[in-house]
Amino acid sequence: MVRKVKLSAPGQLELTTEDSPLKATDDTVKIAVKACGICGSDLAFYNGTRDLAGEHYFGHEFSGIVIDPGRGANGLKEGMRVASELVHGCGQCWYCRNGLENYCKSLNDVLMPGGFTEQTLVRNTESYSFLSPIPDELDFVTAALMEAANCAFRVASKAEIKPGDNVLVFGLGAIGFIGGLILKTLGAGKIVGADRSPMRLEQVRSTGLIDVIDTGEPDWLDRAKGLISSNDGFDVVIEATGAPAVLKDTFKAVRMGGRIVVGSVYHGHVDGFDPLPIMRKELTIVGAKGSAPLRKSNGASAVVDKVLQMKDDLQKLVKVYDYEDSLKAFADARSGSAIKAVIKFSD
Repeated sequence: MVRKVKLSAPGQLELTTEDSPLKATDDTVKIAVKACGICGSDLAFYNGTRDLAGEHYFGHEFSGIVIDPGRGANGLKEGMRVASELVHGCGQCWYCRNGLENYCKSLNDVLMPGGFTEQTLVRNTESYSFLSPIPDELDFVTAALMEAANCAFRVASKAEIKPGDNVLVFGLGAIGFIGGLILKTLGAGKIVGADRSPMRLEQVRSTGLIDVIDTGEPDWLDRAKGLISSNDGFDVVIEATGAPAVLKDTFKAVRMGGRIVVGSVYHGHVDGFDPLPIMRKELTIVGAKGSAPLRKSNGASAVVDKVLQMKDDLQKLVKVYDYEDSLKAFADARSGSAIKAVIKFSD
């Protein structure tokens, strides 16, 4: 019998125990899931802002052990410790041929049924892999952040940071916070986090890793600029809130000739949007959709090394819940009392 967190309808989560008829095929591997993180897209399913009808998976930020490697593509073997993360696309589809490997396949085609269950199948062929082997020194809970770190790395890479660049990050959820940490390792100058949730601001402030600004305060922009001792604004601004209205604030905060990276999944429109600053300030605005293949020259994941490098810092943002407390994990992720909630099925 396999334990599972089941989303039967928006707002309707339940803990179930089911038989597991899953069998690995030549093109899939079977994984015993050890831990799974709750992503903003999972909350979108839960909240009903994404339609469940066309989705076949639930949970994609997971770590575990290979039970059955299928035909063992990409060197995966029984007993190997792995984590979810897009390692490489097929190389043949339109997206791959045009540098958009992160669009290669829908997760509907990759995860069966996903990470919020003790066992899942994952597509794994010679031309496509969503799993990275992880070293013994990386625990399963931290490894469950691999996919989120991959997304954050995509955001950070789109920033095209130069040494000493000052960065303002709107949205201190997992992507914004991890993205800020990655930018620090890439040579950014001052990283300032901006949010309007007092609970989230306090959590991030307590880590001591970055400065924070409450955008609910009327003088937030002056205070943010004060932290970098410049009235010109920030070299790079990251938008990771998911709130369309915040895009207007990015125009205020970025300097002339600066760069805005939009890493948000929006579910609405921007009222009163004024695009004039794009021309007047000669802004560069780019989108960043993760996860995307990030490999070293030998083909291994570059994100594994980055997660290991930041392991102690990453553990400061994680709140771990045993499977029995999964409903509370979703409630805390939804309320913002957990920056990154991770459900642990077993050690």
